[in-house]
Amino acid sequence: MFIGLIAVAILGTLDIPGGFTELIRRADQSGRIEFFDFNPNPFVRHTFWTLILGGFLTNLTVYGSNQGTIQRYLTLKKWQDASKALMINLLGSVFLLTLTCFCGLVAYAKYYECDILGSGIINKGEKLLPFLVMDVLGKLHGLPGLFVATIYSAALSTISGGMSSLAAVFVTDFVKPLYFLKYNHELKEKKAAYIAKGLALLIGIGSIGMAYLCQFFGNTLLQLALSIFGLLGGPLLAVITLGMFFKKANWVGALTSLIISTAVNIWIGFKGVVSSKPTGLKPVSTVACDYTLFPVTQMSSTTTPVPEQDL
Repeated sequence: MFIGLIAVAILGTLDIPGGFTELIRRADQSGRIEFFDFNPNPFVRHTFWTLILGGFLTNLTVYGSNQGTIQRYLTLKKWQDASKALMINLLGSVFLLTLTCFCGLVAYAKYYECDILGSGIINKGEKLLPFLVMDVLGKLHGLPGLFVATIYSAALSTISGGMSSLAAVFVTDFVKPLYFLKYNHELKEKKAAYIAKGLALLIGIGSIGMAYLCQFFGNTLLQLALSIFGLLGGPLLAVITLGMFFKKANWVGALTSLIISTAVNIWIGFKGVVSSKPTGLKPVSTVACDYTLFPVTQMSSTTTPVPEQDL
C-alpha cells in the first residue's frame, strides 16, 4: 500500500506542469494548506483545536479502549513490548497520513481547472483516489490492479481482526456466563471456539450489509467512520477511565452511564447526519474540463463549491 501511494504521489506530481513547486502554489493559492487556523468555534470541522483535541481523543479511544487493540496488547509478554509496538505504529501512521494528504493535494493540483467531482465525471468523493490511480498508473499494466489488491488486503486484515475480537468478547461476556447459569458447569473451550467462529461469520455478514448501506449516506466513509468511533468509543473510554482512577465506582453506575451516554451520543450523531450542512466550502473550477475524454453524468462549466468532506 505504501509503495502504491508513493508511486501515485511521485508520478502524479510529475504529471503536473511545473512539478512540485506548481503543486504547492496551486494548493496554497486556493487556501487548501492551513496549518494554524485557531478558530475557537467547535462547529467548524477542520481547525487547529478540533484536529488536535478531537484527534487526540479519537486516537485515545482507538488505542486505549478498543477491544481489537487491547487484545493485541495482551498477546505480548511485557508492557514494554506493547509500548514499542505503539511507537512503531505511530511512525507508520504519521507517514501514511502525510502520504495520503499529499496524494489529496496531488489530485487537486492535477485537476486544478477541471474538478472531476463537481463536473460529474465521478459522483462520490470516495472515487477520487481510484480515478487518480487509473489516470496516473493506468499506462503501467498491472500496477493499478496491484494497488487495489493492497488496499483490499490491508482492509481485510484489519476487519478480520476486529470481527474475531468482537466474537471473543461476546463469548466471554455473554455466552459463557449464560451457559454456566443454565447448565451449572463451564463451557468447554472447543465448543466456545465453534460458537466464536459462528459469531464471527454473522458479524461478517452484518458488516457486508452495513457496507452496502453506506452508499446511502451523504457523508464520506472516512467521516462516517470517525463519527462512529466518537459515538461508541467515547462512552467506552469514559468507563475504562472511570475504572482506572475511581476505586469507589461500581458496575451498576458504570453500566448505567455507558448505556445513557451511548444513547445520547447516537441521538446527537443521527441528528448531525440527517441535518448536517457542509461549511467552509472552497471554490473549485470546471472551466477546462474536456468532456470528450470522460463519461459525464452532468456537465457544468462554472466555478462550483464542493463540500469540504468530499475534497
